[in-house]
Formats: sequence, C-alpha cells, structure tokens
Amino acid sequence: MLFVRAKLALGCLALASLVIAGQAKKDDKAQKKEPEDKQVVSTKATKVTPAASVNFRKALGLPFDSLSTLGSRIDAARRKPDPVALAHAANELHVAEKVSVKTASVTSKQLLKESGELAAMRRQAAELKAQLQIANQMQFEEDHIKMLKENLALANAQVKSDKEYFDRNEEPTSKPRKVVVNNYTTQYLDIYVNGFYKVQVTPGSTQVITIEHRWNPTILKAYGDEDINTWGPRYIWGRFDKYTWNLN
Repeated sequence: MLFVRAKLALGCLALASLVIAGQAKKDDKAQKKEPEDKQVVSTKATKVTPAASVNFRKALGLPFDSLSTLGSRIDAARRKPDPVALAHAANELHVAEKVSVKTASVTSKQLLKESGELAAMRRQAAELKAQLQIANQMQFEEDHIKMLKENLALANAQVKSDKEYFDRNEEPTSKPRKVVVNNYTTQYLDIYVNGFYKVQVTPGSTQVITIEHRWNPTILKAYGDEDINTWGPRYIWGRFDKYTWNLN
C-alpha cells in the first residue's frame, strides 16, 4: 500500500513538473513575441496640461522665487526636448519637496523618470551620464539607475560601432527607413524622431522623413499649435522600409 502511494506521489510530481515546464515555455514564447509593427498607423491628438499652469510656490508653501518660473522651464525642456535641463528641474523640485515635505501635481520623481526615458530615447552618451549623476544625487530608484547604465552602454557601443564602420569605409548595416507623415489636421505639426526635431508639416499636407539611426524602436511624436495637443509617442520597429503615419 505504501509502495502504491509512493508511486502515485511520484506520478503527481512528474505531472506537475510537466505542467510547470509547459507553462514556462508558453511564458518564454510570450516574452519573445515580436512587438506590434504596422506599416500604416493613425494617431489622434491628446491634450496635455502645461507645467506652467502648476503653482509650485503655493502647492509647496515655499517663498522661493525660482519656483515661479519652474513650470515654464519644465515646458521649455520638454519642448526642446532637453533631458538634461529636465533632470536639473527635477533636482531643483526635489530639494523644494524635501524642505516643504509636500508635493505638487507635478513631482520630482515624475520629472526625473521622464527625463531618463527621453535620454534613453535619444541615446546620447553625455546626456545619459548627466542623468546618472543627478539620479545618484537624488538617491533615485535602483531600477531607474540600472536602465540609465544599460542605455549608456548601448550608446557607447553604437559610437564604437559607427567609428569602426567609418574607419573601414564600410556601408551601414541597415537600410534607412522612411516615414510618410500625413497631416489631416488644421494645425502646424512639429515632428520629432527619438527626441530630435525633424520637420514641420503644414495643415493638410504630407512630408517624408528619413530615419537615420540604426536601432529599434523608432519613436515618433508630434506637437501642435501652442503645444496643447500632442500626437504619440508612436513606436515603429523596423519590419518595413516605409511607414505611413496619419495624424488626425
């Protein structure tokens, strides 16, 4: 009887192992699944609230004159876009929050995360180094610092790779992609690719832009009149040589 029970127990363990292994394979497939990448995509406008509308002095209860201009400086850094200026604004706000022990509707944590994501998108080594310095000063989350270090390593590797191609007079390994931007709105739209300004598209017109960088993803964003409306971010992954982005 004991022998039979032992066999049954072993059988149950084996079955459980098979179920776990099968689930692990499913999870692996889910993780390895390629991201969605459509050749023709449409994006509608999203309204944004400018940081200049936030009264930081009142929210934090502090008399600092610099807080009066903080919102407009955040908006300018976002619009440039300038991840280093945005990180400096986050650090300034972080100090004010420590003194006040309060937060406004825009927080230093949100700003630093935003500036880090922007720097990672642009993949400029100097900007990422500055991000690391400020994140360390603010004793920010370890995951964020890890992300910055990984992107800094990618940026340095890209610079090294490009230099090697140049030194050997070799052609780039990947063909440049093109994006056809159709502006179906009544606004003048400024188009940004991975945090860099590319072109302005007038109302009801079309522009073709070339994607020069050789990594994924490519991140498209558009700003409308007075920066109240934005389109994107829209991600493309390089499966196609030519994309169409319709802005409504």
